[in-house]
Amino acid sequence: MYNKSKFILNLLPELITPALGCTEIGCIAYATSIVGEKLKNKLKSVTVHISGFIYRNVVNVAVPLLGKIGAKGIAAAGLLMKQSNKKLLVLDGITPQQIKQTKQLMTKNIIKIEVEKNCDPVYVKVVAKDVAGNVCSVLIERKHDVVRYVKLNNVILTTNSCRKNNAKHLLQIKYDVNDISLADLYKTTKLLTLADLKFLQDGIKMNHKIALAGSHKQYFSHTKPLADWHESILASTFNAVAARMDGCPLPVMSSNNSGDHGLTISVPQYTYHQKAHTSELLMLQGIALAHLITWKIKRNIGELSAYCGSVVAATTGTIVGLGWQRNYNLKQLNDLINYCLSSFCGILCDGAKLSCAWKIETALINGFRAMELVECKQKLSPNEGINNANAFETIKLLGKLSKGIMNATNLELVDIINCNALANPN
Repeated sequence: MYNKSKFILNLLPELITPALGCTEIGCIAYATSIVGEKLKNKLKSVTVHISGFIYRNVVNVAVPLLGKIGAKGIAAAGLLMKQSNKKLLVLDGITPQQIKQTKQLMTKNIIKIEVEKNCDPVYVKVVAKDVAGNVCSVLIERKHDVVRYVKLNNVILTTNSCRKNNAKHLLQIKYDVNDISLADLYKTTKLLTLADLKFLQDGIKMNHKIALAGSHKQYFSHTKPLADWHESILASTFNAVAARMDGCPLPVMSSNNSGDHGLTISVPQYTYHQKAHTSELLMLQGIALAHLITWKIKRNIGELSAYCGSVVAATTGTIVGLGWQRNYNLKQLNDLINYCLSSFCGILCDGAKLSCAWKIETALINGFRAMELVECKQKLSPNEGINNANAFETIKLLGKLSKGIMNATNLELVDIINCNALANPN
């Protein structure tokens, strides 16, 4: 019988994965890349069905080396790349010739995008036909890099689910997200060793690299980092997110299926570690705890919510991680989560784009203020607004809002984003 600590330790590596560009870009390109591999003849038609949540995150974001080409351009690039084995890194290594071919394919009106309303937030279904009459369909659902099926002429070639049938994944069936308390995460984080957390180091290097790239003037960069750790965190995180949203062709290590989440977690933790000279173990534990807090919130509000996950989940997570590096106790971390959520609970996601960097920076500033209040022994009154004395109960209430009335909010957001995109084409 496995205990919660072993469950949490096995969960951690599954929360991170490398991605190039916005993960919704990778999701669409991954699906169409499979189609491009299966259909050998000239394509006659390709219909890409995507959720409104996927649509809003690709309409205004820059694709590495391709710019703002939208869902149709992303689908075209995936069809041409034909390297589905790379999953969310499917567009890595795109050549000038393939860029030219992508833009040519976009003009041929072969590809059609359909935005679906009654589907899972993570939903990409591609149905393609070639000139010989062969039909291939691919479905990605619930998780960005999990292919539910691949069909060729109605014959199922591949099926899959979010959980593999092995001991590691069976372990995760034991506990639901709301079976895990903040005390469970706190106690487990205390037990984590350098050997346990070594796998996080590649992601830290990867995300630090794009933060450095983002400081260059070809991207929408922040002012030069200052000596103060607050300012250094703001500058490095802003530069990392802005570079990614502006099409920087460097991969990042994502968290909970979002590259911006991964940057929002690892860049502040690493920057604080450098400035405050904390131990490597304390930094890695802080990153691990930040990933887990983000997981807790994301699983409650939904994979792609109307709430801004990079603010509500990942910024809350990274502020908790910074609290860990500053040796906060369990009660202080609980109060810190409540402070963050009381401020962040109204922040909406209006799509992946350059201004996400500003939204995350603003949230970090509020998070720093929350840390100051906790350190001054200030706290919110119990059961005030959506805040419960138990911060994990607050998260559950936030999830109730997200999966209720906020679904209608998301549909309105998609319509607004679509109208703006049509009125102001790139």
